[in-house]
Amino acid sequence: MRYESRMVHEIIQAQCPNCSPHEPVPHDILKEKPDILIKCTLCGTIHPYYSEKKKKTNIRVVISAGDSSTTSTIVQESDEIISVDDEFIVESGPEGEASFVLVTSIESGDKRVNSARADEIDTIWTRHTDTVTTKISITRGWQTESIEMEVPGEREFTIGEMLSSGSNRFVIKKIKVRDGQFFKRNGECVMAKYIKRIFADSSERMEWLRDYKKTGKKRPGKSYSGGPVIKPRGPSTWTLKRKEGN
Repeated sequence: MRYESRMVHEIIQAQCPNCSPHEPVPHDILKEKPDILIKCTLCGTIHPYYSEKKKKTNIRVVISAGDSSTTSTIVQESDEIISVDDEFIVESGPEGEASFVLVTSIESGDKRVNSARADEIDTIWTRHTDTVTTKISITRGWQTESIEMEVPGEREFTIGEMLSSGSNRFVIKKIKVRDGQFFKRNGECVMAKYIKRIFADSSERMEWLRDYKKTGKKRPGKSYSGGPVIKPRGPSTWTLKRKEGN
């Protein structure tokens, strides 16, 4: 979705009456007030520029941040196409703070759609991307534990990356994004704002796997004859932030 200004660095796209009457071409802005005067960069023709005034429409926006949500309103050009995964700035909160949000769903005519014209949209569902909560599942031996990390939305996580918290370390093995796709190849990167969950192995498990490949030594607690697995009891003692139910 495009939100850039039409006038950037004294350049504007417009039709030239001399060399390009039907297709916009770059023009230098010579004067902005009281009327805009521009010069074609292709043929040098100087002529006035009359911007088309487009209709505007108000759109209700629901902004999610963790377990809470707020509502706001944005004003868009009526014919602007808004799509899922578009990102834009919206003002929300008691102080009207401006923050980046990512479109997660669009409601139009009592239906959920992937994209729609602004004047056909009832509600846009979004979530904050300035700071996001990233869920991580860490495999430790025979147990898997869920933790959460608060990180900037632009923070990239990489398959094979070693993360640490205090004296504890774990390696990213797989990343699930919000559309259900998985990233598994070593070196693949995903921004935190697109991540549904990270799957990781603890450093202890990684050391055991390396040792097993070298020596073939079985993991303690597993029957050599293919019998039942003996799992340790009791809660794990290490978390960044416990997530009940995960």
